[in-house]
Order: sequence, then structure tokens, then C-alpha cells
Amino acid sequence: MTPPDEQPASLDYRIATSVLEAMVKGCLLHSDRIRLPHVPALMWGRGIEVTVIANSCRVALPLEALFGEDLNALAAEVQCEVGRCLGTMTGLDVEAVDIVFTGVYPIADAE
Repeated sequence: MTPPDEQPASLDYRIATSVLEAMVKGCLLHSDRIRLPHVPALMWGRGIEVTVIANSCRVALPLEALFGEDLNALAAEVQCEVGRCLGTMTGLDVEAVDIVFTGVYPIADAE
């Protein structure tokens, strides 16, 4: 094992992609300003995607936003939260969280 004050060359374990995707979903649960789009069963692969290479990862994240939100500011908040959350839980270096807004929804749908 590498001493705690040094960055390990690689992780000593693996995390299933489905677990990483579930972690990303969990990071988003507290927000009423965004939601994951409904992805029909025939469109698998268009949902959350987490790609891991060595000790780092990239996240592709489709989202729908509450109508009227500042998408630029919202994307920045989500990127920071997902990066912090995933990095803390896994020890991976989160290189990027790519947000793709696929739609907006009205305030009535948020309640």
C-alpha cells in the first residue's frame, strides 16, 4: 500500500461502471433544478457514461433543466458537485464532467 500522503500509481480495486453511474445519480438527488432525462430501454448508452482509464475518469451526463435556469451556471454547479462527490467516494481523479442539456421542463413538473 502507498502511504496516505502520496498519490497511488493505480487503484488497488475496481469499481463496476454501473456503480459509478449510480454514484453520479446519487450526487444529483438533492437538486430540484435538474433531472435525468427519461431514457427508453432501446436507447441504452445515451444515459450517464463514466469512462475510467487508470486512476482517472470522465463523465458524460445528459440532463434536463428547470425552465428559466441559467444553464451555464447550472452546468458549472453540477460539474463541481459530481466531480467532488465521485472523486471523494472513489479516489479517482475526475478529469471532466461533460454536461449535455437534452431538454427543459416547466416549473409545474418540478413540484
